[in-house]
Amino acid sequence: MKKTVLTVVFFAMLLSLFTASTNLAVDGSKGSTAPVFKFENSDTVMSIDKMKGEWVLLQFWASTDAQSRIDVNRYASIESSLNTGQDKSQFRFIGVNLDNSEVLFKEISRRDGLSRNTQFYAEGNRANRIKSAYHLDRDGFSAFLIDPNGKIVAKNPTKEQLMKISNSEF
Repeated sequence: MKKTVLTVVFFAMLLSLFTASTNLAVDGSKGSTAPVFKFENSDTVMSIDKMKGEWVLLQFWASTDAQSRIDVNRYASIESSLNTGQDKSQFRFIGVNLDNSEVLFKEISRRDGLSRNTQFYAEGNRANRIKSAYHLDRDGFSAFLIDPNGKIVAKNPTKEQLMKISNSEF
């Protein structure tokens, strides 16, 4: 009986340990591992896992959230201005739209002049998994700066933080 209780306690401790580390990995705090998802549109397939070795700015937005829509345009503009000149690979900007309508996403992307190469649409179960993994339901739409090792180093980074990447000071 004592052995059974010790075994149950041991497995409960292991379960809580792995659960705690999983939560840490996706809460957007400095040093946590970015959850991996694959996105695709008619022109491009993109996987965060395949972008290791690059700085990635991953921004989630929806047309119904005014601040996230402003942010996606601001980040696209920053990315465009920083990734000019000889080295156009300072960082990759990826926008993920979580609207209920892909038609709406495409129309807003077109009107706002957002690049089809950087904007992706997630719907249904995929959108729900993304929202859960990045805690978007709790924290609202956010942007995550992911370093070349796949670690989140900033949540909702400022232009100054992104400039440091451009100047290799981050």
